[in-house]
Amino acid sequence: MYRIKRSKMIRKGYINTIVTAVLLGLCVPACVDNNEEAPPAIQFITGEAVTIEKVKSLYSAELAKPWQSRTPVRIDNDWTIKGIITASDKKDGNLYKEAFIQDNTSGLRLLFDATSGLYIGDSVVVNVNGLYLGDYGNFIQLGSDPYTDDSGNLRVSGFNMDNCVKKLSIGNSAQPALATIKQVKSAAWLGKLVKLENVQFDDNETGKSWADAIADPPAAANRTLTDCSGATIIVRTSGYASFAGALLPAGKGTITGIVTVFNSDYQLLVRDYSEVLLSGDRCGYVPQPLGSPVETLSQNFTGFANDATVYLQGWQNLAQIGGRLWLAKVFSGNTYIQATGYNSGLTKMVAWMITPPVNLSTPKVLTFQTAKAYWAHTGTNQPLDVLFSSDYNGNNLATATWTALSCIKAGKNDTDHTFISSGEVSLPVQAGKTGVIAFRYTGSNAESTTFRIDNIEVKTK
Repeated sequence: MYRIKRSKMIRKGYINTIVTAVLLGLCVPACVDNNEEAPPAIQFITGEAVTIEKVKSLYSAELAKPWQSRTPVRIDNDWTIKGIITASDKKDGNLYKEAFIQDNTSGLRLLFDATSGLYIGDSVVVNVNGLYLGDYGNFIQLGSDPYTDDSGNLRVSGFNMDNCVKKLSIGNSAQPALATIKQVKSAAWLGKLVKLENVQFDDNETGKSWADAIADPPAAANRTLTDCSGATIIVRTSGYASFAGALLPAGKGTITGIVTVFNSDYQLLVRDYSEVLLSGDRCGYVPQPLGSPVETLSQNFTGFANDATVYLQGWQNLAQIGGRLWLAKVFSGNTYIQATGYNSGLTKMVAWMITPPVNLSTPKVLTFQTAKAYWAHTGTNQPLDVLFSSDYNGNNLATATWTALSCIKAGKNDTDHTFISSGEVSLPVQAGKTGVIAFRYTGSNAESTTFRIDNIEVKTK
């Protein structure tokens, strides 16, 4: 039995060996050749090294023409430019099939026919021979063969990065130049990486997102950035940016980006969202610490000049949305406070006037007067809410518990400019606790009713 089994095993192994050999013989030509050849290595041709500014100067004559008459300029010089990639489509989605290169003379937008393989900090050389210079809204860009867009204008298409760009090293420093808004609004700064200090988004931008990320398709947007002197520049953001749907930061600080232009509007393009550092106190910020608890209070706003922002010791005058605060108004010798969305340009504004904390251990009543003018609120929307909170600490406006107080307020059908008494409004008795009263105006450029308050008092019942 052993011999028989072994003989069968030998014959079986022999047959398997033959089959395997045949299959290998069949496979050899297919596996080795497979009718494919390795792609040829692209030889990078290094020409004369020139500056980015010299390359851009080839297009200066076209920029002097009306935009309808401009023609892309082919570069027939055997030139290369060397620089650092300062922004690319590999970061945060704010760029698409493009990157920015900068040397010590200027910066330039590179247009590609596909998503680039370049990252911020790459050192590269670009062979520009045979490429074209064009512009979009007066902003010069480097691309390939011209084409006619839907508006009949000649544009440059994207070029093949592998054919024209050679990466030398990675992780190089791409430090921005410190500058002011006024400084960067100059052709000399176009395409360059800058850092703007002591800037903030305009009051009218409060509560908006960077772009419209929920539109179909997502839409780019312009937002106004300003400094404390009032100089402004547009921040342009793609609807496809990873931060497009985030709310604009409300504070002041620094922002880094590339300077661009569209027609006559200078713009800043954020290259890295982590370089948006706007969390400090806004321009003109006035510290308003909440005051110590009081037993009673009485305020008629006497002493403020007309149109003065109302700052009272122990009180808080806050702009939650929109940047507008309560202002003092003087009419016929009487001073009162007023809030309005009229001529604001705001899609929404919310302004708070908050009293110092009042001791609640004993019964207290609140009285005040209100007047309205030029009613513009629609439906059930009201300009003024009178609110109470026993857990507001001066810093937790959005998270404190606010309860509406029942009171009489000037309404749509009341006579304009006529003050109406609130009646006595009882505050809740809470032993050992304090509470604040808040007068909150909500409006906009459209719902712009003017609302006024005077003679606020809290007294023992």
